[in-house]
Amino acid sequence: MTKIFLLFMVVGIAGAVIAGIWQHLRYLRVRRERVDDRQPLLYPGATFHTVTLLKVEAALGREGELATLRALRDVIEAPGGGRVVYAGLVGVTMAESTQLANDWSAVVLAQYPSRDAFDRWHESADVGKVLGGCERSYVHGFQRSALLNGMLPIMLGAVRLRDLVLRRKPILPFEPLADEDALPPIQMKRKEILKLDDYRDIRDDAIVIVNLIQPGTAEQRSADGSYTQEMMRGMAEGGYGPMHMGRAVGVEGRVEGQHRFKHFAAVYYPGIDHMHAMIGSAFINRIGPGKQLGDTLAVATIPVLSKLGGANQ
Repeated sequence: MTKIFLLFMVVGIAGAVIAGIWQHLRYLRVRRERVDDRQPLLYPGATFHTVTLLKVEAALGREGELATLRALRDVIEAPGGGRVVYAGLVGVTMAESTQLANDWSAVVLAQYPSRDAFDRWHESADVGKVLGGCERSYVHGFQRSALLNGMLPIMLGAVRLRDLVLRRKPILPFEPLADEDALPPIQMKRKEILKLDDYRDIRDDAIVIVNLIQPGTAEQRSADGSYTQEMMRGMAEGGYGPMHMGRAVGVEGRVEGQHRFKHFAAVYYPGIDHMHAMIGSAFINRIGPGKQLGDTLAVATIPVLSKLGGANQ
């Protein structure tokens, strides 16, 4: 009897390990192939990450935005600097901050060997030239735990397994809701995200929402927690979700000033059509009011790192 129990235990553990590896590789493949994400899975504990927001002159158009991203990537990856792990064009602002400007053109996530290495890079003349050529820029740091972020796909797998065991009603495919039946803020957001259609010629199968987050009151955190749980259920079911999560760290800079955010997150969604279906659904109309934060900036971006040419090709 004991031998049979041990056999079942070993088989169960082996099955869990294999399932975990499969889940991790599944998400990693999406990150590399769809999102153009170049984040190493393992890195030293002193590693420092940043998110840089850029506003490029409208007259320069999309080519100007890509040229600015290319120039910034090149100075980040110069000897002694860091590496770009994600670059995207901002398609639409999903949530507006009360602390920051809300009109941005592009986003870059980067990794540096240490905070000191970032500080030296940020004060360099080459960086000043690139950022100075923009209408404005904003840089915020974040501490990204390799262990926590490596476990995110496993956590989502556990959420999916729980829903299957409990036989909870699936979220996907999203159930459409007529525009006139949607809440006014949702109706407005449906119109705003039409801007994403202008980026279909670049990529239509991946959206990354980049978030700087400041939690609100206890009541707001409770409501937001319920909203997040439902969103995570949909992510677990659809095979998408967070790629980068970390503790936000303010940095001093030439023009940024100091702003108060506690968390950073970059979340992958499987494309423009998915975003339309989600915002146009009864699901988001039901849970949407629960998204309550003290402050946040959230921008929906289109991955373009592989389109910049050069170092990442």
